[in-house]
Amino acid sequence: MRIQNVLTKFTVAISLAFVVVANGCGQSVPTGRHVPTVAAAGVLTYQGKPLAFYEVKCFPEDERPAVGLTDEEGRFVLGTNRSNDGAVTGTHQVAIVYVGDPADQPGNDGPVSGYTPPAPPSIKIDKKYQKPETSGLTLEIPESGATDLAIDLK
Repeated sequence: MRIQNVLTKFTVAISLAFVVVANGCGQSVPTGRHVPTVAAAGVLTYQGKPLAFYEVKCFPEDERPAVGLTDEEGRFVLGTNRSNDGAVTGTHQVAIVYVGDPADQPGNDGPVSGYTPPAPPSIKIDKKYQKPETSGLTLEIPESGATDLAIDLK
């Protein structure tokens, strides 16, 4: 009777393992719904000077946020479903966070060996810009899209 109990538990464990493996080997299924977007790109500056390697996060009222990373000239392209696919239309609260040059992060030139904090930004901005609730910044994304968005921090 004890051997039968062990065999039953073993059979159940093997069956569960098979189900887990079989589900993991299937076709990839999206984890969320696709959100319709329009082109959304622009420039981030501080007193007219470009802000390099800052993340621009745009939060619409009831939809998925959009995110873009500025380049050396402060230019960014927003992405919602994937990188650079735009943003939903409407008014967005904005947050700005320094993330550093992606080229300086581990894994860009070999195996990942750990986290390296980014070098300090050449231009520091007020911490209030890090949260959409305190930044005081908004962007309007029109139904036709916009590739000339401008955010100039003071």
